[in-house]
Amino acid sequence: MAPALTRNPPAGTLSKHRMKLRLPRNRSLGEGLVALAAGLTLEAAEQLDDLAASPVGSVHRARVALKRARSTLRLLEKAGADWAIMPRYRLSELAGRMSVAREAAVAADLARALSRRLRGRERQVARLLAARQGPFIPSDAEELKQALLRESRELSLAPPPAVSPVQLCELLRRSLARTARRYYAAAMQPTLESVHEWRKALIVLRDQTTMAAARWPSGAGEAQPLLVKFARQLGRRGDLALLVRCLQHPWVPPALGPARRSLLARLKAQREQATLTALLRWLSLERRLARLLAGK
Repeated sequence: MAPALTRNPPAGTLSKHRMKLRLPRNRSLGEGLVALAAGLTLEAAEQLDDLAASPVGSVHRARVALKRARSTLRLLEKAGADWAIMPRYRLSELAGRMSVAREAAVAADLARALSRRLRGRERQVARLLAARQGPFIPSDAEELKQALLRESRELSLAPPPAVSPVQLCELLRRSLARTARRYYAAAMQPTLESVHEWRKALIVLRDQTTMAAARWPSGAGEAQPLLVKFARQLGRRGDLALLVRCLQHPWVPPALGPARRSLLARLKAQREQATLTALLRWLSLERRLARLLAGK
């Protein structure tokens, strides 16, 4: 069996530009959500200034900031701010334009980690996989940055909705219900797409509990670390799925074909086992989260 993979964090992860995913106490909840969405979008734009020095880390941090901004906009949307719908879609499109570069960087990192744990021709396959990845910088980086700056300026001027603490709790419960629906779709038919949609909903819920933790420590504050841990476990399953996808096609020299196929078979088995484990673990976690977000 191929050993477990551990990805290294991108260089420069502790950037000075990163803002805390936390609702400020000196503003109303609605104002805080708007400020977070605008600030996180600005952070994503600023990360693209560091592409020359740290291309992999900059793209990673920009995409993380955009995920958090979209999670915030989804809360605003559910709180009655209909204007949040279109910015969320636009940020999703902008993040998607960075996905090819980010996926190449992740695949290269995973392949290098895998090669250190393999021997013989399978190691050669992993090294070739790492070497064939790239480019790691989006071709339209400057255009992306300017679009993000415009989005941030528009968000900073958006009218905040009235959001009460009780409503915030209800919004988190609805986000948990959305995640559970994605889970049951994945459990009924565990395709790559259905499991990916479940993971995306889980990340949204994780980010939303993170930003609400300071305002609701007994509910969101206790749920947040559970979600962080589970999202990390599900992310490892995603890493395996990415490696499987990269190894599907016979791009290696013919002499390495058998090694590619044997490595692919083991990684597929690991992916399926990781999927099954995550599906089983979620059931008990969902019950615990439901109790925490119900205030019990």
